[in-house]
Amino acid sequence: MKQFDIYWVSLDPTIGAETKKTRPCVVLSSDAINASGSIVQVAPILPNHKKYLMVVNITPSKVNGLDKERNINIRYMRGVDVSRLGRKQGRLEKKYHLECLEGINDLFALYKGRL
Repeated sequence: MKQFDIYWVSLDPTIGAETKKTRPCVVLSSDAINASGSIVQVAPILPNHKKYLMVVNITPSKVNGLDKERNINIRYMRGVDVSRLGRKQGRLEKKYHLECLEGINDLFALYKGRL
């Protein structure tokens, strides 16, 4: 699997407000991490477009294989064992990559040229 691939992921069991069910998720961890371990970082792809912080709205295409307008919620990013990954759905187009990486940057308040 590669960074920005979209897979169906079994997210259950969950606790509290965690995203539930089997859902399409985008792989956010780097290719080097994905090749060297059994845990990958994914973010769920949820229905509809949203105007929330750390949400990347995406439109269906032949490349991503999605059926309708959806959103990637970076706040719900989590590590999962690769055994939770099912069928590959598609790949997230390059036009969304930077927005995903900026969402991760915002989530962890990473260095942005200031302290």
